[in-house]
This record gives sequence, C-alpha cells and structure tokens, in this order.
Amino acid sequence: MAKHMIVLVLALAVLAAAGCENTEPTAAQREAVETAVRGYLFALAEAYSTLDTSVLEGHASPNEIAAVRKLLKQLVQTADRIDAELIGFEVETMAVFRHINATVRLIEVWDVTRYGAFDGREKGRNPSSLQSTLLQMRLVDGTWIVVGRSILNRETPVPEEQPLTPEAGD
Repeated sequence: MAKHMIVLVLALAVLAAAGCENTEPTAAQREAVETAVRGYLFALAEAYSTLDTSVLEGHASPNEIAAVRKLLKQLVQTADRIDAELIGFEVETMAVFRHINATVRLIEVWDVTRYGAFDGREKGRNPSSLQSTLLQMRLVDGTWIVVGRSILNRETPVPEEQPLTPEAGD
C-alpha cells in the first residue's frame, strides 16, 4: 500500500512539474517561429492562387499539406478559384513547449478574390478579410513547420458604399 502511495505521489509531482513548464518563447524562438509563420502564410496564399500545394513543402507537415489539398479540391468542385494575397498578420499569443512544439494564435488579414474556375470571371472580392487562426507548429530538423491550422473566427467587413456615378453616355 505504501509503495502504491509513493508511486502515486511521484506521478502527481511529475504531472505538476510538467504543468509548470515555462512556455514563454525566448527572443530567438519567437523570431524563428514568426519567420516560419510568415513563410507558411505566403506559401499558403500561393497554393490557393495556383492550386499547387507543392509550395507548402518545407513550411508544413505532410498532414497539413493534405488538409490544404482537400480544401483546394473542394474549391475546384464548386467551380471556384481563389486569388489570395496576405496583407499582414499579427501574433496575438505564442507558447513554446519542450523547445520543439509551438502554438501561435494569429490575426490574419487577406485580400481574397473569388473567380469562376472555368470562365475566370470574378465572382466576388474581399480586400480585408480578417481571420483569427491557431497554428500548431513543430521543430523538425531545425526548421519550424506548421502541423495544423484551425480557423477560429472569420470577419468579413462590409465594404464602404461607393457613391453611384453615372455611366458614360447616360
């Protein structure tokens, strides 16, 4: 009985110590993770615009690349193509666990234009689409890569109304 109690106390102590891990990134970790996030987001924009996920290699895990590929296939099935341009992003929070895992919460700003995949006709545009996202990252062979991306919230600001101007010849 005493042996089981000692094991239980030790197990609880180990769990408590793990829960007390300092997850605040160092300046070097913060810079490396932010650089990796930037690279991933620009590659993601290119993947959406070209329908080519190979640009994500070196920025994302095979599972994350497969998830993006699935989204692109869904777009094609709806006869849509997206031209996405990253306007900017802001890191809201960042935590690094055991020096090899990171969680990054972002606000991303995108300029997104939707086109018909077959006729190339513009179907709509949002020049300031805001997304709150969560990236799960892992340090692999000295490089931070995205292993998962979750969109937490999307805001589509209503564009300001433009005054009507008469058409030529009216």
